[in-house]
Amino acid sequence: MMDRRRFLVQILFLLDVRTVALFVAMTFFVQATAIGAQAFLIRELRQYRGIGAALMANLSVAVGLMLRLLTGRLPDFITTILSSALILAGPGLFYVALSQFTGQTYSKTTVIGVITSVSFFLSYFTYWDNNIVMRMVTLSLGAVAMILILIYQLWRTRNTSLRFSADLMLISFLVYGIFMIARTISISLAPPQDVFSNTPIQSATYLLLFVISFFWSTGFILMVSQRLRNDLIEFATIDDLTRIPNRRSTQAFLEKEFSSAQRNQAEFSVLLIDIDNFKQVNDRWGHSVGDEVLAKTAGIFQSMIRKHDWIGRWGGEEFLMILPGPCDAELLGERVRSEIARSEYSHGAASFHITISIGVTCAHPTSTVDGILKDADGALYRAKLTKNTVSAAH
Repeated sequence: MMDRRRFLVQILFLLDVRTVALFVAMTFFVQATAIGAQAFLIRELRQYRGIGAALMANLSVAVGLMLRLLTGRLPDFITTILSSALILAGPGLFYVALSQFTGQTYSKTTVIGVITSVSFFLSYFTYWDNNIVMRMVTLSLGAVAMILILIYQLWRTRNTSLRFSADLMLISFLVYGIFMIARTISISLAPPQDVFSNTPIQSATYLLLFVISFFWSTGFILMVSQRLRNDLIEFATIDDLTRIPNRRSTQAFLEKEFSSAQRNQAEFSVLLIDIDNFKQVNDRWGHSVGDEVLAKTAGIFQSMIRKHDWIGRWGGEEFLMILPGPCDAELLGERVRSEIARSEYSHGAASFHITISIGVTCAHPTSTVDGILKDADGALYRAKLTKNTVSAAH
């Protein structure tokens, strides 16, 4: 084990820090290009905010590192203060990108405050008290502050459907934050001669930054891909108006429930629901009010069923409710009908009421999916003869 550690330290001594830093800078440029390509491919999806900030975050670090490499060739203001501000702006912009993309609140003031404070102390330790150790310590502590801000925001993102990519980035930033604290202590105990001294801690800093840059950009690209996948699934399965499952996903659930009932020799209930005289609502109040009626009615249906039950929009003003378990759905159908009848709908200062008709059928293992739907439709037809009624299939 000791031989391996000694070998690793020797490798770190042999690495030219400037070359490693240049390699890391180019890596950030490449990753900015990858994020830019992804942004171009989904440019029509304007609700995907934050991708531009993620691109700028990578470019900021890349430019900052390139300016740092020109130490001795350009004024200290550019190679020390400006380059450090750009390097710190990278995680700051990524914090903004992450917040915008996930729709979370964020504080630009905090980011600007960290960068301003670090720039002030760097200026002091450059022009008033020329102290390279304190400059390096200041930049390290500034990086730790930015990483803590990012970790906090990523921790908040863990409660969303983007948890996997958030965890990937969170772990990588946590590791880098711990390393930067260790680097600060190491620099204080064994001060390097300059920022590009070929010491193990300096080589490790840039090598680890390369690894972090990979997880940083890959994690964000993966997060965008995850959200795109989730949105595509939602687009294919959720009715945009009522925010409940559409006909396609409802049909799929019905077939799945029927297969399960056949295997287990069980039964379940199906309720086909239709809003009475819905055309009159559209004709009198307008289609926008009709849309509001559909959305509110769907919400009432959702509030009255169990977690393992199903309600979907079947088409137009029709809804299909699927209730696994014993066939005793007529009572629920009556409660649903009564709740809709007494619910108040409004348009401006005016208010009105609607009614629904419900056809109920019991699905047995010997049934077929088409037969179940036919029975429910027949029961609904009989209910529509009088309206505001629940009718069961015989």
